[in-house]
Amino acid sequence: MENTNYSNVNKAKIILTSIITGIINILIVIAMPMLSADFVLGPWTNAIIIIVLLTVANTILWPIFTKILMRFFIITFGIGALLLNGLMFYGVAYYLPEVKIGIGGALIATLFINIATTLIFNIANIDFYNNYIIKKLSKKVKNKKRAANKHPGLIMLEIDGLAKEILDEAIEKGYMPTLKRWIENKTHTLKEWETDLSSQTGASQAGILHGNNKDIIAYRWVEKENNNKIIVSSNFSHAPLIEQKISDGNGLLSDKGASRANMFSGDSDNFIFTSSKIIELNKLYNKTWYSVFTTSNSFQRIFVLFLWDILKELKSQIVHKIKNIQPRMKRGIVYATLRAGGNVFLREVVTETLAGDILNGEINSAYATYVGYDEVAHHSGIRDNDVWSVLKEIDLEINRLENAESISKRPYEFVILSDHGQGNGATFKQRYGITLGNFVRRFLPEDMKSLRTDEESDHFRNSYIPKNESIENIREKMDNIKNHDIFEEYESLQNIKEKSIDFLKIDELYKSEQIQTLRKKYSDSLDYIRGYEASQHTTKKASDSELIVLGSGNLGLIYLTQWKHRLTYEEIISLFPDLIPGLVKHPGIGFILVNSLANGGMVIGKNGIYYLESDEIIGENPLANFGKNAPKHLKRHNTFKNMPDILVNSFYDPESGDICAFEELIGSHGGLGGTQTKPFILYPSDWDCPDELVGAKSIYDLLKNGMKKLKEE
Repeated sequence: MENTNYSNVNKAKIILTSIITGIINILIVIAMPMLSADFVLGPWTNAIIIIVLLTVANTILWPIFTKILMRFFIITFGIGALLLNGLMFYGVAYYLPEVKIGIGGALIATLFINIATTLIFNIANIDFYNNYIIKKLSKKVKNKKRAANKHPGLIMLEIDGLAKEILDEAIEKGYMPTLKRWIENKTHTLKEWETDLSSQTGASQAGILHGNNKDIIAYRWVEKENNNKIIVSSNFSHAPLIEQKISDGNGLLSDKGASRANMFSGDSDNFIFTSSKIIELNKLYNKTWYSVFTTSNSFQRIFVLFLWDILKELKSQIVHKIKNIQPRMKRGIVYATLRAGGNVFLREVVTETLAGDILNGEINSAYATYVGYDEVAHHSGIRDNDVWSVLKEIDLEINRLENAESISKRPYEFVILSDHGQGNGATFKQRYGITLGNFVRRFLPEDMKSLRTDEESDHFRNSYIPKNESIENIREKMDNIKNHDIFEEYESLQNIKEKSIDFLKIDELYKSEQIQTLRKKYSDSLDYIRGYEASQHTTKKASDSELIVLGSGNLGLIYLTQWKHRLTYEEIISLFPDLIPGLVKHPGIGFILVNSLANGGMVIGKNGIYYLESDEIIGENPLANFGKNAPKHLKRHNTFKNMPDILVNSFYDPESGDICAFEELIGSHGGLGGTQTKPFILYPSDWDCPDELVGAKSIYDLLKNGMKKLKEE
């Protein structure tokens, strides 16, 4: 692949930068007695001796220590490397005349030395250090046996949460020159694709990496039959179980592929920081980790950048408060640390390990995720100044890998893509002063017990009843009564009244006092939705769950957990007549999805109903602003196991692009509406690509076909 940066590293500049770095490091050692009471230097010439001896020791001993202690470095997330660096400083200084030093002083000295080294390299040339690391890696592998496969490999890099619209802006503003060059040189083609419902990593990566995301309703869901257990897609215990269900052994990475920082493995045996595999402690060690600890400064540089990112986030928090940027959410030092972990630590580990993979040439493919944009956009906003710096850094990482490929003996093609986008806007709680969960409780009995959930996390799952016939089997006997309304055609249901559904017999349901009252007062379901005046109740705290409300971005899930099956529309209005009208009349809610015994999926808005089985619309179309494929996505979703009793989607404003999350995140995704369902893929221009890419499975197919094409070259 064409590359413009690696060959431009000037040797004289490297030498000069190294000399300046050495002088600065000597000055730091001279200043150490003033910075640490645990350090006495003696003659200033000892500083020169310490730096020279440390350089020699690192050159000779670091590769040996790395081979011996690699597993220790990994299980300590690199802290072991920092300790070793301090011990080596301590070792070379301890025996010098008049030097008195403790371990604390040695660690502080190495920290300041690494800060200075990273700063100087970045000032000299921000790409220099990256090229330096790649050059060192290439020397490490040049004498190794090359891979038998000579056909080009494929490196797939995901920028988590980046919508095509935001990528276009980043390129136009000059933050992503590498991708811009690829597009302008016509080596790659940029295309928008459309996610499934739900628009989040769990569903998208399952589809992209395994070609199957069936039954992944959102990031987390409830299993009613399993004691109301909440399943979380990225949970280290739950992700392996999900992968077992979606995998057929023919994942995207099943043929000598590598997984880096993903939720699922794509059936790869070569993985680092992959949620579905991370508990396999016996496979935690991977030889590719060596790339992260190539030199004594490699991980130390990552640590310095980690600290720097924390400071950048704290500065951003102050700026947001001073400028009163809205919408804004509460952030703090804990979030700053988590942000640095995703935006720096994972980013650097992904790039360093992939650079080693590319130079080794042993893998046929790799799929890796850069999570920084998604994390920062969640908390700062999808167009905040914070995200542009994150995207600029990711572009530099892509260029580093391009540099590695340019000197690798095996060629690799690159694909850059995102798994979903994000939408922006104040949260439901910020707008209306109440969480979705507490709002739902207003329409339920006062003594009904609900589960308190974390408003800042997403996701769920839920099963159909094991007893009796399932809803699908019942529907097979109901073809002749499709699209009849509960208020109009009670008699048409008599032929299936023997099929009970674990809560009420059909005849008991339709003869209930509540249903009879509603049928007398309202002519049809839309009349009921529009005309019913819902009562709001004050709720009480309770310990046991009879109600669970989860938020996944602007997608909400309501589970009425006293019943182990998914309640039908008919059952809900019989049990809780206030609930559905109360929900859809709220300005923060765009529509809800419920399943009707008579009609199948019903999408209900404030002024209209969309019957998914027949594509019949009564009143106003509640999906008018949510895209032409919204009915198809919802119809498919309605067949998933463990669906909530009521699926809720927030409003979407086409003019402002605003949505509102049911969790406390400014940038969010998970439902329908706007840029959250419009990610991108940047692929080699000589690939054959369909005119329209809808659903994560379409990306799986495109990438699989691309791999097949590369094997034929």
